[in-house]
Amino acid sequence: MNSIRTIANENKVWHYFSYIFYNMNKHLSIRFLFVAAVSTLLGTFNDVQAQTNSSVPEIIESIRISVKSSDSKDLTNYMGNMVEIQLPDQDRNNYSKTQAEFVMRDFMKKYPPTNFTYIHKVLDKEDFKFTIGEYVTATGSMRVTMVLKPVNGKFLIDSIIIERK
Repeated sequence: MNSIRTIANENKVWHYFSYIFYNMNKHLSIRFLFVAAVSTLLGTFNDVQAQTNSSVPEIIESIRISVKSSDSKDLTNYMGNMVEIQLPDQDRNNYSKTQAEFVMRDFMKKYPPTNFTYIHKVLDKEDFKFTIGEYVTATGSMRVTMVLKPVNGKFLIDSIIIERK
């Protein structure tokens, strides 16, 4: 009888420790999953930030190529949904992306570029970037100021100001 009672008590003890061990594993598993999920999210956020910051020079170079080649269609790939544009001898106006394509196309037809280079770039600001460029035509050169702002993790053209020198 003592041996049966000892076995029964051992089972209760084993059962008790098994229960504790099971719940500890359950809590540790939940904690591990939570920490893994948070780490993944933070890692993804950092990747997006790094991708955004590293792609800004590439976006700016693509804009330069689009302007230099008079490709207003390609230029709209780097514009926000609304763009503020000021052309020489005109007032500033807000245009939709589609309207901005036509405005820039007409401008580049009237003043075909022979070259477009950047004179100054400010890329270290978190909430905006801007460039100052020289738009060279057969009749002279113009100053182009572009402001880029973040939209869904990507910097897009918010405004273009073109003025005679």
